[in-house]
Amino acid sequence: MKKIVIFYDSIIFSLQKAGGISSYWYNLCIRFLSSENSIFFIEKKFTGNIEHKKLLQINRNFYNNIISVPFLHRFLNVKTSNLNEKFIFHSSYYRITKNELAVNVVTIHDFIHEKFYTGLRKWLHVLQKSYAIQNADVIITVSHNTRKDLLEFYPTINPDNVRVVHNGVSEEYFPIQNKLSFDSNSILFVGSREKYKNFNKLVEILNNIGKYNLIIVGSPLNKKEKAFLDTMLNNRWQIFTFLSNSELNNLYNSVNALAYVSSYEGFGIPLLESMNAGCPFIALRNSSICEVAGDAGVLIDSLTSNDFIKALDKITDKRADIIQKGFLRAKQFSWNKCFNETINIYQEFINK
Repeated sequence: MKKIVIFYDSIIFSLQKAGGISSYWYNLCIRFLSSENSIFFIEKKFTGNIEHKKLLQINRNFYNNIISVPFLHRFLNVKTSNLNEKFIFHSSYYRITKNELAVNVVTIHDFIHEKFYTGLRKWLHVLQKSYAIQNADVIITVSHNTRKDLLEFYPTINPDNVRVVHNGVSEEYFPIQNKLSFDSNSILFVGSREKYKNFNKLVEILNNIGKYNLIIVGSPLNKKEKAFLDTMLNNRWQIFTFLSNSELNNLYNSVNALAYVSSYEGFGIPLLESMNAGCPFIALRNSSICEVAGDAGVLIDSLTSNDFIKALDKITDKRADIIQKGFLRAKQFSWNKCFNETINIYQEFINK
């Protein structure tokens, strides 16, 4: 493969402490350590992002073009005037460069803001995303469902310039052979607790069932959330914040099931993590969930106590079969595959 110059704008590490986009970006970045392609990075030297810290632990000189990025610059074009040959510019979060030699690449992860938010937060996000989409030479979507959403929201986009590259799953998620503990009465919830994630509905269902404990992995709870959990589940809940992959893998291995009951997902990385770890999941049948889940896990059509109980009963009756199907399904997704397909896209479009 011809050596190409690639400029990575890693601003996502300054925008979140953890999350699916950070995981995606980390797994692309880390593979460039052994890549023959030239690569430049723009980013603050240090952030609180978990994935960024991991990169710095591996190689503190990893970023060879470090530039401080003030907060408002997240909405501005990136200056790349120091590059004087054709190159790939790929931003981790909806920025472009106006250098005429650049091939602008944008990755679209979902359309959550367009579908579920209102007000200033939605307006700023959509404005920035729309500008990046309209100025991109090639658009990568993380699922076919997200590609479908993109073409519905932006019908004038040339579909030939939109490519699907699925996310992967870390090998740090795996079944622990000699588990120290396993609680068949524990349900795991991973990720944000925004309204579309249906966290409150899940808590209400577990309150109705009355038997199960809830293990929460995500950002710290606010006072309102704590009061709600205490009212609904009393002492039947725990929260863990900003866990490492190893720590999260231990939880996947210690619970009855993952509850991934979101009303919409652009992809759904926790589904792959749970499959790799041998943890059955219960998820709503919508958006990209079916695309990722395949025949693994238990998919339900509505989030009701009755449907959730039936799903738990199915996991009890067919646990070994569900876990095995999860292993097979997860093998179809890998970060190496994601990286290689992304590099091939770079090569294709820089040669046009």
